[in-house]
Amino acid sequence: MRGLKKVLGLGMALALAGCNHPPPVEINVDQAKAFADKVALDFFDNNGQSLYPKLDQGFKFKVHDAKDLQKVLDHVRFLYGKPASYDFKVATYGNHATESGPKPYVVLWYILKTDRYPKGDHYLKIEVVQAEGATFLDLGGIGVLDFPDGLPAYLK
Repeated sequence: MRGLKKVLGLGMALALAGCNHPPPVEINVDQAKAFADKVALDFFDNNGQSLYPKLDQGFKFKVHDAKDLQKVLDHVRFLYGKPASYDFKVATYGNHATESGPKPYVVLWYILKTDRYPKGDHYLKIEVVQAEGATFLDLGGIGVLDFPDGLPAYLK
C-alpha cells in the first residue's frame, strides 16, 4: 500500500458501467492521514471543542454540539483510561453505499497505549470521508477497539 496516493473506489467502475451516480471524489491518502493525525491529537488532548467542527454531517446527528461530544470523549477515557501514546499503523479504505452512490472512506489505524492498557491492547480507528457536497475532509467515525479473537491481518 506504500505508493498509494489516492483512493478511487468502486464508484468509478459503477459510473463507467452506466449507473446514474457520478463517480466518487478521490480521497488523497496523505491528506487523509494529515487530517486523521489532527483528529488523533484532539482525541489525545480530550478536546471536544476542537474535534466537533471536524465531524461529518451524519456524525453530528448523533452528537449535537461540542459539549455532547465532550461527554463521549470523557466516557471513552472512563472506559479505557487516559491516552498515553499513539502510533500510526496502517490505512485501509473502501466505500459506503449511500442513496447518492458510493462514498469513499479511508480508515487510519493507530496503536494506542493508555494509562490503563499497554501499547497494542487497543487501537484508535479514525474514519475520514469526503465532506458531503464539498472538497474538504470530515471525520466519519472514531473509536477505540480491541480484538479479543486476534488482530485482523491488516493490523499485524
